[in-house]
Amino acid sequence: MVMDMESEFYKLAKDILSKPKNLYKVVAIGPKSGRVTMMGADGYMVVGSAMMRSIAKGPETKAYRLGRASGKEMFGNLLREFDEEIMNLPPKKLLELGLLLSSATGWGDLDISSINEKAGEAEVGAKRTLELKYSKARHHMLTCGLLSSIVSLSLGKDVEGRVRSIGKDSVTFEFS
Repeated sequence: MVMDMESEFYKLAKDILSKPKNLYKVVAIGPKSGRVTMMGADGYMVVGSAMMRSIAKGPETKAYRLGRASGKEMFGNLLREFDEEIMNLPPKKLLELGLLLSSATGWGDLDISSINEKAGEAEVGAKRTLELKYSKARHHMLTCGLLSSIVSLSLGKDVEGRVRSIGKDSVTFEFS
């Protein structure tokens, strides 16, 4: 019997990341650095709400770059570590894993609204994002930057993100 490693890894990762109580299986505190180690993505640390507020109120381009760098580090390192297990997964499944990882680590409730793999386009709906928590946030570009990295890595091509619509308790992002 031949095992389909890509499917098995996908099922395992989806099971772990979709249940917040299971997050301990992928996150630990590094013994040398004292920072968060997440399935091979070392060096993260918890920051206070004051820092997050300043980013949400600061310049859009800076927030977008910071979000993009965070997404590339977090999801990119995960993809590199598990390269063999996920190399043949389709972009939609990779994007699902990236959004689950982001949701599990506090970026909000994220889900795929639509994806067109051939055109290199995607739309992501979000609730409870970092920016939505701050009533004085001027933009949603930190989350947009993070998601643009995840979508880019999932589709295998560089995409730019924009905010399509903002509701009272939700935001829609589009990437192309």
